Amino acid sequence: MRLPTMIILAMYVLIFHDNVNALSTTISNCPDKCVNCTQTDMLLWLTDKCRYDKFLRPNSQTINGTGADITSVACRIYVYFLGSIEDQNLQFTAHIVIRYRWVDSRLAHSGQDTIEGEGMLRDKVWTPHLYLVNEHESRVMGSSRPDVLVSIQPDGTVLYSTRMKVTLLCLMNLQKFPFDSQICPLVLESWAYNTSQLTLNWEGRSPVTVNRRLQLTEYSLVNYWTNSSEVVYSPPESLDDRGDDFFSSFQYHGKFSGNYSSLTVHFQLKREVGHYIMDYFMPSILLVVVSWVSFWLDPNAVPGRTTLGTSTMLTFITLSRNIGSSLPKVSYIKATEIWFIVCTAFIFGSLVEFAFVNTIWRRRKNVELKKVSSKYILKSTLTPQLKRKELNSIDRCNSLSSINESRFTSDFTINKNNSELTVTSIDSINKNPFPFERSDVDNIILQVPQNNNNQPSKGFFTMTPQEIAQWIDRRSRFAFPLSFLLFNLFYWTFVWL
Repeated sequence: MRLPTMIILAMYVLIFHDNVNALSTTISNCPDKCVNCTQTDMLLWLTDKCRYDKFLRPNSQTINGTGADITSVACRIYVYFLGSIEDQNLQFTAHIVIRYRWVDSRLAHSGQDTIEGEGMLRDKVWTPHLYLVNEHESRVMGSSRPDVLVSIQPDGTVLYSTRMKVTLLCLMNLQKFPFDSQICPLVLESWAYNTSQLTLNWEGRSPVTVNRRLQLTEYSLVNYWTNSSEVVYSPPESLDDRGDDFFSSFQYHGKFSGNYSSLTVHFQLKREVGHYIMDYFMPSILLVVVSWVSFWLDPNAVPGRTTLGTSTMLTFITLSRNIGSSLPKVSYIKATEIWFIVCTAFIFGSLVEFAFVNTIWRRRKNVELKKVSSKYILKSTLTPQLKRKELNSIDRCNSLSSINESRFTSDFTINKNNSELTVTSIDSINKNPFPFERSDVDNIILQVPQNNNNQPSKGFFTMTPQEIAQWIDRRSRFAFPLSFLLFNLFYWTFVWL
């Protein structure tokens, strides 16, 4: 058993010896200087595998036994387009140029010129892996090839620039829509290195620059500012709580270990309300005003007032659905919904007012009032206490006085209480259609009661139903506009503050 073991150990020694010899040969073949080199030769010399490892971050090696230094990356952003702000999807689009700057001492060279390159140079040097936290979609722009530029200064300073189109999430507060102001962030964060290895910082001068000719369609850029912070990620509790030796000795790496450096740009956007005022608020105000035309029509004009009220109601609902379809379904009430509810209430109120006055108009009894005032008119209208009129004013018919009562009463019996006429003899029924004498017919006098519905009120504190209906219409002509004016005063004060 010892002989095979010795043979295996000898084979390992030979393999290790060959690797050491190959490594020493490779190191010895690395030229110390690049004399009269072109820019490409200088780049190949700097990034040669014998002296440069692109998988190691700058300053990650132990220096004088004191440990590795923290790599510092400075950022600068130029925004040349900002738009496509979608309220329904809670996102916005931006075209930006991001530039990262860091120092890599391994790339320091004695040349006087800056080494510049695009994709090839990026693939040969170490670059920080940063990502957009609130990213929905992003891509590096470019027509024929990606717009990436890398430059290396003689002192080892590396500048990495890229042009991107990003779609970012923005959690909006739409309570005052469309009079709202949104703050949408752009958040950069380190992916692979925590704060003990890499830190992010904004450039000291002009960290964020916005295109001066930037014009937005629905919003206007009010302000923007930057801040830096640290994001804390903790390991999963399911692993921490386990007492297994394997998990207790497990070392976490990646996004669930340590704190990570983060940079944020806040864009304050204010919505332009001109479109909504002209296309929503002004038409809705006109529709509410048109519904008040009903108060100037006759209370008995049922077709006209009904058509006017229902048409304005349906038109306003259609107008409100068009603006509500572009918004997300949120749990709170928006300013447009308050406007919709109140305007609908005013239009519906004009319909209810018409139904009320038309019901009063069709009454036949006059209303006795204690006093001709709004209080007593409304009280008597809502809870009428009408007295029954005695019918003593109507004279009784005297036609039977000149008729032969003996002949009439002998064959007929009249029950005055039940208003019944009883025939006691069949023979008393005369087949002659004119059973009375000519002289008797001449003496018949019929008293026809007069319809006093259209007559003016007789008493000083008496009003006809028609007068009350017209009185309510006249008061509505002022009450509805005044109430709507007060609502507008409070509403516009609330949304503009």
